[in-house]
Amino acid sequence: MSVHGVSLMATIAILIGTQAGARLLAAASEREAALSAEAFLRRLPVRTLPAPLWVQCDDPAVSGRLTAYLNGLQDEQVRERDARV
Repeated sequence: MSVHGVSLMATIAILIGTQAGARLLAAASEREAALSAEAFLRRLPVRTLPAPLWVQCDDPAVSGRLTAYLNGLQDEQVRERDARV
């Protein structure tokens, strides 16, 4: 992929399963990946959480951090949902 002559390569892919199908997010940095996946998860109806997700990255530490962060975010959303019931 190229934007204004600069080559861009996604180094992190996150696949999030939803009732409507899977959503694939790609990012060039850990921060960008976390922000885009978090924004997507926050837009999902809370009743559908937790959504299955898979993080693919060449660096196992980055993959582990992102997986833990996004699962923790969903756990928090589910706890808040269940506390309201």
